[in-house]
Amino acid sequence: MDYLTANWPWVLIILLIVIVVAWWALGGPKDDAQNEASSDGNILKKAADTATGAAASAAETVKDTADRAVSTAAGAAETVADTASDAASSAKDMVTDAIDALKPKIAAAVGDPDDLRKIKGVGPKLNTLLGTLGVSRYDQIAAWTAADIAEVDAHLGNFKGRVSRDNWTDQAAYLAKDDVAGFEKKYGKL
Repeated sequence: MDYLTANWPWVLIILLIVIVVAWWALGGPKDDAQNEASSDGNILKKAADTATGAAASAAETVKDTADRAVSTAAGAAETVADTASDAASSAKDMVTDAIDALKPKIAAAVGDPDDLRKIKGVGPKLNTLLGTLGVSRYDQIAAWTAADIAEVDAHLGNFKGRVSRDNWTDQAAYLAKDDVAGFEKKYGKL
């Protein structure tokens, strides 16, 4: 039914051809030659042949149109899939860039992470928060400048001010050098 709807001009032309041929064969003006041909059935045979040829031609046209439609739809589906994949990749990149923009601009940690909870004033919640900010090593904290401390402090929320108040950089310097005795003398038992 979709083929008829999509190709209604061809169907209409074929129908008109069949009607004209039938009218000519059955109801048109007749002379002696036509009466004779009519009696022999030649005109009906010609009309049937013409209608059969027209119907075959119409069927072939409908088939070709359907094949082109399927090919076009497949191409469109592939284009949509490619576009969706590109959009998803772009969205992922944008989210990654946004997350990176939220992190403080400090030196990245190099090496295996340390247990930052050994620093007095860093509990489990702060340890997790520091991990999300890219802070995971004593030597990293020990190397912070005043600008780095301000940058990190801006991301600590309710814990703002703890870096300076608890003197994390000094504590981290002892722990980075593995100077447990010096740390415990100044800050108490680990």
